[in-house]
Amino acid sequence: MSRKKSQGRGIVVKPIWWRQLALTLFLALLGAFFGMLTFEVEAFNWIARVVFSVLAALSLLDQMFEWSRLRIDEQGYSLRGWFRRLELRKNEVEEFVLKNYMNRDLILVRLTEAAAMERSLENSEVPFSCSFGRPPREVFETLTNSLNK
Repeated sequence: MSRKKSQGRGIVVKPIWWRQLALTLFLALLGAFFGMLTFEVEAFNWIARVVFSVLAALSLLDQMFEWSRLRIDEQGYSLRGWFRRLELRKNEVEEFVLKNYMNRDLILVRLTEAAAMERSLENSEVPFSCSFGRPPREVFETLTNSLNK
């Protein structure tokens, strides 16, 4: 699977397949580990086994159906993850900024004042965590190139 995949007129940035597969296998192994352990409270074993098995299945389904992704098209930016969904129109985005935060690169999106007020945000800079295990500079270049078009 490629980093950028053109689907018609858009760009899709997806997670790195081998990293997501490693997470899925780790969660499955944790489920099996708790299945073999015996604690005094048998319910703990079952709960841990079910939780890690469900998380492993969700991670595998995410990898198969590409639920987590960043789509860039002429309408704007659609960022989907497990716990976050962010839709931005191109006219809401002023620019993308790459900042160093705790010795790591972080991509921020600077919204226009009207968009920040519409979304009831105090600050016009919003973290845009969309690298999916990729180097943030690479994704930042893709974002800034798409904004210039």
